[in-house]
Amino acid sequence: MISKQNIKYYIFFALISILIYKFIDSPSQFIIGIGGMTSFFSPFLIAILISLLINPLVKLFEKKFSLHRLLSILLSYILVFLILTLGLKLLIPSIVTTLNRLIQEVPNYITMMNDFLSKHMSQTELLESIVPNIQNNLNSILQKLVDILTRFSTNLVVYIFTITSVLFNLVMAIILSIYMLFDKEKIALGCKKLLYSILPKSKADSTVEFFKMSHDIFYNYMTGKVIDSLIIGVLAFIGFKFILKIDNVLFLSFIVFLTNIIPYFGPFIGAVPPIIMTLMESPIKALWVAVFVLILQQLDGNFIGPKVMGDQVGLSPLWIISAVLIGGKLFSVVGVFLSVPIAAVIKISLDKYIEKKIYIKDSK
Repeated sequence: MISKQNIKYYIFFALISILIYKFIDSPSQFIIGIGGMTSFFSPFLIAILISLLINPLVKLFEKKFSLHRLLSILLSYILVFLILTLGLKLLIPSIVTTLNRLIQEVPNYITMMNDFLSKHMSQTELLESIVPNIQNNLNSILQKLVDILTRFSTNLVVYIFTITSVLFNLVMAIILSIYMLFDKEKIALGCKKLLYSILPKSKADSTVEFFKMSHDIFYNYMTGKVIDSLIIGVLAFIGFKFILKIDNVLFLSFIVFLTNIIPYFGPFIGAVPPIIMTLMESPIKALWVAVFVLILQQLDGNFIGPKVMGDQVGLSPLWIISAVLIGGKLFSVVGVFLSVPIAAVIKISLDKYIEKKIYIKDSK
């Protein structure tokens, strides 16, 4: 006689087998399917993310100033909106100036590079045969840029609809997050009642513990990472502005801040734009920028990061790299940012499962 418990395991095993088969049979379609499900639930996922980030401010207004929940939520959103508006007001002119400068100077740099290749690399027959290929490649790159701009103008309606869809999801996520913050105790209690009504008490306890652990990991990791990256961005601004005295300081510091949030690869990605843009001005200064960014990365990795974040995830570099690559492949930018806390939840759950199985085995 097959018990109900065994039937559950058989159903679960059958579902996992189907998913594995679909992934092996057609990985691209499997990934597209997951991406479609994610896009469908994206307003809810974004709302949960916003709620986690805004909740500390709401608690601060409620406890420190004894304000009503709804007023605390509105003040929190207004404060965040003002900070973002101020940041964009300072950042957008810097971005526009940087892009205009690049557009104006790129033809000059290409001409200089062609002249350099023709003058210094045509001394041997081998190099003389390589130089035309390099020059042709530069021309082909320019042609590709023109093609990209042409396609962009052709598909402008598609891009407008895409942007509209993103804005709609963001607005819906903000509205949902307000409701989540306002009724967070009722939502938590309702979810608990549902769990205990459909699961045995031991399973429901384990599920509640799992969600609490996941909340703590995500909240601590994300807040710690943002604070750590903000400190690094401010230090990069001070170094670029007052020590190295390079141009486009605000824009480059923002890139360092933003890319530092990306686990493991972020600091290396963030180092590229300052070095390349300074290289166009002065190779010696670019070398000093590279040294400064390297020192900043070491300071972050060995002192600032551990002090601000502690050991929030407890993952080895192999776990982090694998999580970032898989998350980026499946869910693009969002997957990259959330890959590490998700991997931490998976690893901790897996470790607990293995320890439980070993304990049961040793007890027999």
